Amino acid sequence: MRTRLFTGRKLQQAAELLEQAHRAERGGGSAEAERLARQAADLYGRAAGPGAAQTAGALVTVSYALRDQDRTAEAERELRAALAAGSLEPDAEALLRTALTSLLESEGRYPEAVEEIGRALVADASFAPATQARNVNAALLADLGRHREAAEQYAALVAVGRRERSSFALLAESNRLAQLTYLGEHEAVEHGAVRLKEDSARAPEPDATWTRVSANNSLAVSLALRGRHADAEELLHRAQAAIPADDTFALILHVNLVRALLGRGRTGEAHAELDAALSLADRLPALPDTDRSALGLAAATLHLAEGDPAAAERAARAGLALCPPSDRPTHRALELRTALGTAETRQGRGEATLTTALADWTEHFGPDHHGTAAARAARAALAAPAAPGP
Repeated sequence: MRTRLFTGRKLQQAAELLEQAHRAERGGGSAEAERLARQAADLYGRAAGPGAAQTAGALVTVSYALRDQDRTAEAERELRAALAAGSLEPDAEALLRTALTSLLESEGRYPEAVEEIGRALVADASFAPATQARNVNAALLADLGRHREAAEQYAALVAVGRRERSSFALLAESNRLAQLTYLGEHEAVEHGAVRLKEDSARAPEPDATWTRVSANNSLAVSLALRGRHADAEELLHRAQAAIPADDTFALILHVNLVRALLGRGRTGEAHAELDAALSLADRLPALPDTDRSALGLAAATLHLAEGDPAAAERAARAGLALCPPSDRPTHRALELRTALGTAETRQGRGEATLTTALADWTEHFGPDHHGTAAARAARAALAAPAAPGP
């Protein structure tokens, strides 16, 4: 009886410490989050066992705190050490492998990430860890240019989340809308964003706010890709006002505002948004390659608008170097290749890059896709004869 009471107290103390760690993490106190999560992991290890799901959950929190301190290599070593310890519960294995996949993906180590998430998915985990693994798998598919498969995975997660009455369904639906935007299914994005914002009214905070922000961002990108730049700008400013200015998602909002403002011919304001995004990126630790490539695309398009194709070429090449190698180019990679081809052609170096980008847009996204149309228009504009002088 005494042993059970002792174990119960340890588990309660560990849970309280882990909740404090999560609060510290949300508040930006990554060092404090690490300290508290390590204490929780130690207590869980002694009370439930080193291979227990609770212990693994605390170690995952430690790993994210380390990454927030730009100590990614240390986080990887600790996750691999926990996996190598053996005697893991299925939930523990799924949690650790999913966290490791996320780390590998953020570093652009996609072949390793694919292997790791495969192992996480076959672990006989319960609802929450299995759902986390499926969510990371969908994100990985998206990063590899498999936008349709990613959208389908997110749709399945939405259905599961709604059955379980979980707010996770909101996150999955917002991610699905992002993939539909890339696929050019803009009507579905508009309807989905309206429903998602309605659903957010029934969610607790901060889930409700983040759901609305994500929905507005996806819809804004969809609108900008169709030339509705004023509407996109309004939604992005609304999203900016709802979240902390130093959050990672704020960087994405700055980047997307560059697109909207350039579409309205407001190059100076677009430059200010890019500067804000770059300044924020310098302050954020371990920024994923996907976010850094978005900065490259924003810079390339801005330099093209400013009439500096050499700078646009450098930015586009830097962004492309961060895109994963894949037999299916991502929407981001093709936008970067379109910008690169435009920059090369403006410097008198031929249309080969732009022509192959257009061919890949057509093959992978279809002849009527917004990206295909944009690449076709870019090539047509460059091929048009210059207007005669006065």
